Amino acid sequence: MERWQHAVRTTCLVAACLALGLVAGCGGSSGKATTSARSHTTTTARPAFSAALVASGERVFAKHCSTCHSIGDKFSRPAFVESPIPNFNTVKPKPEYIRARVEAGGIDMPTIVNELRDGELQAVVAFVAATSGRDIEAGRDPSASVTLGEQVFKGHCQACHWIAGRPSTGRPEFPGTRFEEVRPSAALVIRQVRRGIEEEMPSFKGKLTDAQIRAVAQYVTQTAGR
Repeated sequence: MERWQHAVRTTCLVAACLALGLVAGCGGSSGKATTSARSHTTTTARPAFSAALVASGERVFAKHCSTCHSIGDKFSRPAFVESPIPNFNTVKPKPEYIRARVEAGGIDMPTIVNELRDGELQAVVAFVAATSGRDIEAGRDPSASVTLGEQVFKGHCQACHWIAGRPSTGRPEFPGTRFEEVRPSAALVIRQVRRGIEEEMPSFKGKLTDAQIRAVAQYVTQTAGR
């Protein structure tokens, strides 16, 4: 689904989905990783990175990704947006997922791997992996029932989304974010469940109660990316 203008397409880093764009919406992780991306996962994508590598990745991100993606205190407001673009403060993707999106692109972004010099791919993966997800814990709701959330997810979300080792049960036109790979904030899940994503994910406003929506958000946030 190639809907973005060419100028925007050359600068985006990680496809929207969860997602939910990237996250909660159907379509966030439909871009397929290349064989190269899969083969390098175990050797170059690590959960811990050096400060120098992260600092180098911040410069790569500023040059190639910041037009579309927000992270930390730097917020992006792209002029042309049809699908939600991941705000990396509200999602935490695994390093191998970040690498795959850079190498293979996604539903609304092209690959940018050919624009990167030696070492820049590993650096930008390190930066996003180390810096993303700062707002995830802020939205925790102790009153929400995770057990109820799991039930809601199985009944309304699992047709499109993977989670906790369980594959999607349906064959959606736009496969949803695999929550094996991306952890979203509860606030992001709530927003996407209520709003939906045009042509990619239906709105569940009026179909689920507020308690059900809060519960499924807590379930996804606590379970995803483990």
